Amino acid sequence: MSNQFFDDIVIDSVTEYEPFYVDHAEMLNFNKKWDKLPIHIDDLAAKSQGHKGIIASGQYTLCIKQFCINQSLWREAVIGAAGWNEVRFSKPVYAGDKISGTIRCIDKIESRSKPDRGIVKFEIILTNQDSDIVLSLLDSVMISKKWQA
Repeated sequence: MSNQFFDDIVIDSVTEYEPFYVDHAEMLNFNKKWDKLPIHIDDLAAKSQGHKGIIASGQYTLCIKQFCINQSLWREAVIGAAGWNEVRFSKPVYAGDKISGTIRCIDKIESRSKPDRGIVKFEIILTNQDSDIVLSLLDSVMISKKWQA
């Protein structure tokens, strides 16, 4: 069972997560399968658009966000995603980047129809090794409450 439930999560609490190192081959393989835009799979095309080289697809960057969530103490209490808002890809992610994540709880709402759960809204910010924000979003997650006999 998880260490934290809806009841344990505190508004304004901030958690920092283990960094994710962007591997060139992994990123390129992901891009080739899921997002074949030239800026994601061809160095020359990416450079012609002002990038240093190929850049991660937005979906790959969102997977890094999920890497952070999977380190959370409340991960086993997650029932499901409720939605994302204000998703922003502020800077490109490159192979070799070290991406760090912070998650801050900004709101909690108990379910009116299902008393065993609630929705927690998190502000998620991913930064690279230069402290540049590469992704920010609001993530609403349905999380179970502690079971009571």
